Amino acid sequence: MVCTRHVLLKEINTYIGFDIVSLDRGVMTSVAKTGKEKKFWIYAFRDHLAGLQCFSNCIVVADIKGNGDYKLVIADGSRRLKVFGGTSLVSQLQLLSVPSSITVFYAEGGDDVQRPVIAVACGPYIFMYRDMKPLYRFTVPSVELDEVDVAVWEALRNDTISIPEAADMLEDRRRNGVELSTHSTDLLASDNAQERERIVESFKDKPISQPTLVTCMSSLPLEGTEEGCRSCLVFGTENRYIYVLKNSFTEIHLKIKIPGVPVSILIAGSLRIDYRIIVSSRDGCVYCIKNGKLSGSVIYPDGPIVQIARYDNLVAVATMQNTLSYFNLKGKRQSCVFLPLPITNIATITETATGKARGIIVALNNGTICVYVGKTLIHESKVYNTVTAMHFGRYGREDAALILVLQNGSLVVEMLHRHASFETEKINDAGPPPEQDVPIPVPSLTSVFVAQAERERTYGVDMHRSFQRDLCRLRLNTAKSYLSLLSKGVETTTLGSSKTISDNSIRMMTVVKGIGPVFKIQITLQNTSQKPMDNLVILLNCSPTFCKILKLFIDVPLLLPSVLSSHEVLVERLGDNEGDEGVHVCVTSPSVTSPLATATVELPDLDIIEDGM
Repeated sequence: MVCTRHVLLKEINTYIGFDIVSLDRGVMTSVAKTGKEKKFWIYAFRDHLAGLQCFSNCIVVADIKGNGDYKLVIADGSRRLKVFGGTSLVSQLQLLSVPSSITVFYAEGGDDVQRPVIAVACGPYIFMYRDMKPLYRFTVPSVELDEVDVAVWEALRNDTISIPEAADMLEDRRRNGVELSTHSTDLLASDNAQERERIVESFKDKPISQPTLVTCMSSLPLEGTEEGCRSCLVFGTENRYIYVLKNSFTEIHLKIKIPGVPVSILIAGSLRIDYRIIVSSRDGCVYCIKNGKLSGSVIYPDGPIVQIARYDNLVAVATMQNTLSYFNLKGKRQSCVFLPLPITNIATITETATGKARGIIVALNNGTICVYVGKTLIHESKVYNTVTAMHFGRYGREDAALILVLQNGSLVVEMLHRHASFETEKINDAGPPPEQDVPIPVPSLTSVFVAQAERERTYGVDMHRSFQRDLCRLRLNTAKSYLSLLSKGVETTTLGSSKTISDNSIRMMTVVKGIGPVFKIQITLQNTSQKPMDNLVILLNCSPTFCKILKLFIDVPLLLPSVLSSHEVLVERLGDNEGDEGVHVCVTSPSVTSPLATATVELPDLDIIEDGM
């Protein structure tokens, strides 16, 4: 028995390329979907004292020495660049600030040994390393400021304009929708004259420029898509720009403006042939850049985005609504998976040789690691802690490794078993369903059935005429109601332009809480359209003898698509007045001519409440 166990551990050590701890100390408990034990993940090691603080965009694996031994490179939140090899920390470098992203690419002008360049984004700078030695520092272009904004600060520096006049000019630019610099924002945020003078004096000797921050990075191959091919750096900034550098990583090749702040980047194709840059933004949308031009097709998920990943020709999007959806590049959702718990990370299992996606790894907030092939769950395991960062790729000499960073700072490495099965049961959707072959039980012939059949034969014409008369009456009443709604809801005005909002674009739900005489009305709004709505107002109205409303209107500055927005207001019922019409709730906007949604809330009678108590 001891010899068999020793041989087994020796075979696993040879399989993964380095020594492992005993299998009895494994941290992932596998549970197969069919209830039988399946070989899927092989436990490699776990470092409880790693003390890592990072997310998925700060983890990469790279062949640093060019000898085929891939190391794990982590840009840690403690401002250190840490390199792990095997089961231990190999080296670490000090960073100037907290890193926001990290990536690996192969640049021109390398030596005989093909060694990659590791790019680390820290604030407005991108630090590049080769063989863990500093190579180059790239400075991100500053934000293009408004001409009036720059002219105002030049006038303040030369004392040719007063501070109140400068504040009025900057306020007019902000009302026109112009993005101001941080200097101007700080000046307008202060209402004290002495504080404004202090702000102007502190900024007089500083240059009028505003640096931006790097939010995400990736690499775009030049010609081929194989491992180790020449590539260029792609990164997104806080001012909604996507930059593509040349292969020499010192000059900008392409600059593209997108509607939202980029959060993560996916790359497909190559620069000199055909490529796509898929960008998820902070506004909850996914944009696609095709060959240097922003595509008009936008992906609108059902909630705020957690992370995106490639799945062959589809884009897998994990949202805060506990869903994993698959979209094509035209923005159409192909399928969706509902998960029981919130998602923290997702990653793609790919074949090293072909690059084809085999499945999607989903990490839940309770430490569950799920593997999906499309919509089918094929494997489930546990790590007993929340996963904050996840990466799937090469590690050491192994081609398929799952690297996890847990919330307590631990580092976990698992290897994909070579005989892991990704096969799913094929469901034949063609042809009639199997229920069609089940015979329907025919009821027995009764006297009631015979009498009904005789009645239909005798009075068939009269029954048909009665049905047609009722149908025409229903259509007439529907047309009258529709005409009444149109005549009440449409108003003409000559004071300015009006904004058209589609019908049923806002869904309103009201709930009354409390036992009286003071009640709490909870109003929940949901934007059912695909575009955000702003400057909404909730109006409440009732008879002054019926109840007293503490807040007659509620401002809703922004309502995102599919996101619920709840508001509460206290209402005090003054007495039991007969014939009261309740509390009228209306949702409107200054830019529309008719209410967007209305509702009448009826409050419970006080006599009924007192009798029940």
